Amino acid sequence: MEASLSSLNSNPNLKLPKEASLSSLNSYPNSEKILTIEYVRETLIPILIEHLKKAKRYLSDNHADNNEADKLTTEMEKLRKDLIFIKQVFTGLDTFEKSTSDLFKVLQQPEHSLEQLLEPPGTQTRFHEPLAKQFKPKLGVLGEVIIKLKLLLPSPHKLLLDRSSTFQLSSIHSGGDEHLNRLLGLHSSEVFYKSQAFKDFQDVYNSLGVTAKLCLLCFAVFPANEVLKKRRLVHWWVGEGLLYPPVDGEKTVEEIADGIFEVLTVKGCIEPVKKKWRSDVHSFKMHPLIRSAVIRIAKDVEFLDFDDKGRPTTEFPRSYRACLVSGYQLADKTEVELVPKGKKKTEEEVVPKEEEKTEVELVPKEEKKTEVELEKLQTIFNVNDSYPNFSKVEWSKLKNVKVLYLGRWHSRAKHHIELVDSNFLEGLMFMTRLRFLSLRGISGIMELPDSLCKLVCLKILDLGACHNLEVLPKKISLLKKLTHLDMSECYLLDRMPKGIGSLSELEVLKGFVIGDHKNNTSCTLHDLSGLQKLKKLTINTSREDFPNEGEQTVLQGFGSLQKLTIAWGGVDFLANRQNKHRKQDNVGAQPKKASTTDASGGNRKEDTAIRYHVRKILASSLTLKREDTLAPRGQEHFAVLEKLDLQCYPRMKAPTWLAPGMLKKLEKLYIRGGRLQSLGQVQETEESDKWTVEILRLKFLSELKMDWNDLQSAFPKLNYVEKFRCPKTTFFPCNETGVWLKPGN
Repeated sequence: MEASLSSLNSNPNLKLPKEASLSSLNSYPNSEKILTIEYVRETLIPILIEHLKKAKRYLSDNHADNNEADKLTTEMEKLRKDLIFIKQVFTGLDTFEKSTSDLFKVLQQPEHSLEQLLEPPGTQTRFHEPLAKQFKPKLGVLGEVIIKLKLLLPSPHKLLLDRSSTFQLSSIHSGGDEHLNRLLGLHSSEVFYKSQAFKDFQDVYNSLGVTAKLCLLCFAVFPANEVLKKRRLVHWWVGEGLLYPPVDGEKTVEEIADGIFEVLTVKGCIEPVKKKWRSDVHSFKMHPLIRSAVIRIAKDVEFLDFDDKGRPTTEFPRSYRACLVSGYQLADKTEVELVPKGKKKTEEEVVPKEEEKTEVELVPKEEKKTEVELEKLQTIFNVNDSYPNFSKVEWSKLKNVKVLYLGRWHSRAKHHIELVDSNFLEGLMFMTRLRFLSLRGISGIMELPDSLCKLVCLKILDLGACHNLEVLPKKISLLKKLTHLDMSECYLLDRMPKGIGSLSELEVLKGFVIGDHKNNTSCTLHDLSGLQKLKKLTINTSREDFPNEGEQTVLQGFGSLQKLTIAWGGVDFLANRQNKHRKQDNVGAQPKKASTTDASGGNRKEDTAIRYHVRKILASSLTLKREDTLAPRGQEHFAVLEKLDLQCYPRMKAPTWLAPGMLKKLEKLYIRGGRLQSLGQVQETEESDKWTVEILRLKFLSELKMDWNDLQSAFPKLNYVEKFRCPKTTFFPCNETGVWLKPGN
């Protein structure tokens, strides 16, 4: 390389500009003085870049067939790019000296210095606190300063930033999470805003499409490193209108959402959270540093409003979204405020004391509120308010709200939410543009009024884990656009309104109750036969004979059904079983001589016993006939069913429809709890009768008898098996956690 540069300088035919001559590298007025970063960046590096550029051109023109020249040309290009990168780095170092000085001055302050605590034993001036407790706040400040110093450094993994680059945290991630979680105000820090890390993230953000950008900004609502189920996020996005299924129908909303999650994951914006041994991803989280960057951007683009610690607020002076946050009290600019229940806010009551458990309520400010300010609101999201109170809200002004997420968004059941006044449900009738309503996990709701059925745009209604809910609205059929109805874990619901069968757009129906009702007031499975868009169905039944032959036909008739869950149990189920056993015991122990006669002279108890045995024999005959008769081979059964989950199956013999010939597309089979003794079809040898199941979970099956070799013969495509508390299964090669993975997976 040195020889090439020498020949370049001595070539009389090559004219270099005066300012780019090699001698200019030595033209610094004082050779003993340290070269400043500014001089190196603005003068010397451009000269070297120009030299390399001309040298590359020279070698290309005069040594075209020389392999050594080609190698030198490649090396020159690499050096040129390195110099460009160094110049960019040096540009960012102008503020490094001042920012570093400011940060270290913080550490020099006595209250943050460790020096006093490091005095020899017996000389410390503070004895009233344990030493560890004295160290903790000082180390916290030191950790924050170190994080900010790291943010000042350029990202070493980048040379020329590509808009498609993945944002990485390799230079600042190690050991920083504990302190990053405490940096609540990092988003508002100028050090962070001017850091290379934030600039790198901005480039990644700018490379996203509009929809992906908006979906990413939604993560700013949640705390850093909080595990979020993607289903909750997708529902929010659908409610806001961020996700629409294409007209051609080639992709579903879920598939579009999966594509967005994949892009955000590849870009490094979010992290997938996988359960042990499982390859599928249902949850995501966001790193604290990235969340700080997202908060900063969300504020800049007026997506959401935050306080100085990065927490979402009830204020919406610029955005169209407001959050319910525990303890929040003031929202001047939005004309909505949270005040202690039963009090009027005074000028002195600005911020409640942290130790006070204040019950708060959303109260409009009558003297300043305007219809325009409330009518612009489109999303209300409950972040962590355990006692939301809407008793004084003017619902008629909230007619443009599309998303009302009042319920629990995480999986922690211990997080209690209770409505102070459930009459607010009547006010929902004004939200005629509402698309997504979540009441998940809210206590105190016993009945949903018919006024709820005026939400003609509602697509998603999440009532999951509303443990006090007993009655659904009778006019639910008016919710013509409803695609998702979740009533799972609503244990007091014992009947369904008939109108559910008229919701022709339903794709997901969870918690549908099938009881042993003698009247026809409750919706039955037959009433759902017209729901041909149904993809996911979860049924809770108290009937031991479910599904009977007619109900089996209905289930098979759902042409789009992909996931089916049936759970047997409940109070009625246990009561019926106890009554059955009690009757059997009474009949067996009752002597004929003890029978009494009725008014007509007949033997009443004996007749009762005979009738009981006749009914039992007839029922057994019908059951055997139903279970021993398979549908014709050519008939299509459960055409697209991919996942089947059976919980607490009450019988010992497997139902006839639990067979590979009737579940040809099945990929996941879960059987949890119950009296099942065998899967019934493991002895089949014909290839057409082999299961297509890839994931099998067997739990709490104390009577199940199965050998591993038989299982593999019947389930040749298995990739994953999970077995827990199945004591009569033999030779299963599961690990200590009860999991078997196919070698190579």
